[in-house]
Amino acid sequence: MSQASLTFSRLGNRSSEWRDGFVRFAQRHRDAWPAVAIIVATVAAYHFTLTSLFDFLRLDTPLAYLPLLPLFCIGIAVITARRYAQAKRPIKDRQIDFLVGVPMVVLALLLITLAPVIASAYYWSDRADVVSLALFAAGATIIGYGITWFWRLKSSFVFLLLMWPALYLHLMAGVMQKFTDVTNGALARIVHLLPLGVSLGSSPGQLFVQVPHGTPLQISIVSACSGANSVLGFALIGGAILTVMGGGKGRKLLWWIAGMALAFGFNILRLMSILFLAHIGHPTLALGGYHAVIGLVLFAVLVLIMLWVLPWFGVRYRDPVPGPTVRAAPRAAPPAAGAAAATAVSTAAPRRAPVRWTRGRVIAASTVVALTLIVALADHGLQPYAAFDDGSGSPTVQPLSTTSSPKGWTINQIAQYTWATQYFGVNSTWIRYSVNRPGATSNAYADVVTTDDKGSLDTYNLLNCFLFHNYDIRTSERIDLGNGVYGLLLNYADPATNTKWATVSWAWPVTKKGETFYERIALTSSPTIGARQADVPSFEPSFSLQSLFLDLLNGVSGGHDDPKAKPLFHHVDDALESEAMALVGHTVGAGS
Repeated sequence: MSQASLTFSRLGNRSSEWRDGFVRFAQRHRDAWPAVAIIVATVAAYHFTLTSLFDFLRLDTPLAYLPLLPLFCIGIAVITARRYAQAKRPIKDRQIDFLVGVPMVVLALLLITLAPVIASAYYWSDRADVVSLALFAAGATIIGYGITWFWRLKSSFVFLLLMWPALYLHLMAGVMQKFTDVTNGALARIVHLLPLGVSLGSSPGQLFVQVPHGTPLQISIVSACSGANSVLGFALIGGAILTVMGGGKGRKLLWWIAGMALAFGFNILRLMSILFLAHIGHPTLALGGYHAVIGLVLFAVLVLIMLWVLPWFGVRYRDPVPGPTVRAAPRAAPPAAGAAAATAVSTAAPRRAPVRWTRGRVIAASTVVALTLIVALADHGLQPYAAFDDGSGSPTVQPLSTTSSPKGWTINQIAQYTWATQYFGVNSTWIRYSVNRPGATSNAYADVVTTDDKGSLDTYNLLNCFLFHNYDIRTSERIDLGNGVYGLLLNYADPATNTKWATVSWAWPVTKKGETFYERIALTSSPTIGARQADVPSFEPSFSLQSLFLDLLNGVSGGHDDPKAKPLFHHVDDALESEAMALVGHTVGAGS
């Protein structure tokens, strides 16, 4: 036999050994494969949600360490599964499992298909897709393993839900300011004791750093860089670690508080190192790459230190759950050699039958793959909504103004209504603009209400205002304006003047004077004033699952739909919709 033949023979034998070894490994761990499938399906289905959350790691925000929670959730699940490895198998009631698990998966799908159509540009402010991810994983676990295992793994799903940014953006504003004040107070007491070349400014958090051969560098310690991210990060990750540990509650609480205190101390150390680096002549590095990386490095060191000192606090791994008690059989006389061999074979652990791809398993696997693809398509369709949030909860869109016009268009202010403050708040404005585009035979009017009270826009929404003025609403439908924005198209008549109008309106969060405001734009024109043609560029939204739900909503909403009005309003509707798409696309593109 030639050397090449021997080589191929050896490779074939090794390949056969590896294949047989993998088959044996798969047989031994066959109960774990559904869990692996659930994790893979969840990661694949929610790829955009997870990717957008991992972007938080590069931001100096209290939400920076939320993306680490899924990794700890998987760790909690693995440790919990090993703890129950010898426990008695739970009784499964498949009917109850499906009655609970399937609705959770359906609700998860609705949160990334129907909810975006309803919430429009506000969707990314609340990030319902993260709740959808937690529901999908929980529902799949119940379907695959049953309610008992879901309850055993409840800590994993709780911390998966704690990844939801809205919990912190809406509840932590006051806490963040107090934390910033404490950080500034600690720095004010320390910086003058060390050779950092730092002097305090007139306002809290304002520091002046002496740099070589230059004017003093002003640095402001605000909420974003106050270090709350590391303290909150350890509070969450430390809490996740404690769920799989044993020991007294008091000892666990003491370890948890000690970790957060050390995180605060590390943050002060981080800020002082930034000041020192700027003082010795490297301000660009200090406030750039170093500032972005040092927080992650110190946080990793913090977690390792707190894991190392766990035994000092009397905290240890929980004991495994014991298995069912088996009574020992009475001893008998030793059998003959042949009988002994037969007894050994009969009493050996029974070998599991190999996994066979029955018709039921093929259907189940196909269903999982199809559902994963559907959820992945819906999750991928959420990309346009991300343009309205910079990752820290702050909007990216600028309010409509005379400088917001696309190329060749002109937007001019023609009126301002000061009485609007009694409806939309003291910080609100109502400004009317004329919108002129090339080739149009008549202009559109944009009524723009901007307020810091989102509830007032919901209370005095456009449809309610028109009904209050006794306008005759002929048609109303929700339309897709692209870039994750859904608007309302209304055709109506004013009985007092017998004038017919068409309006396309939409609302979104905007940034104004460094704060979050909310803006509603109502673009209005008349089909009876000039012959309007839809000669603006087309901005057709791409197909998505959300568009299917938009058609479904319009079909079941029971809104106004007068077939006789369609021919009359057809051209003005097309023109307004195209103009709205152009304004939305231009504004969102300018903010991204």
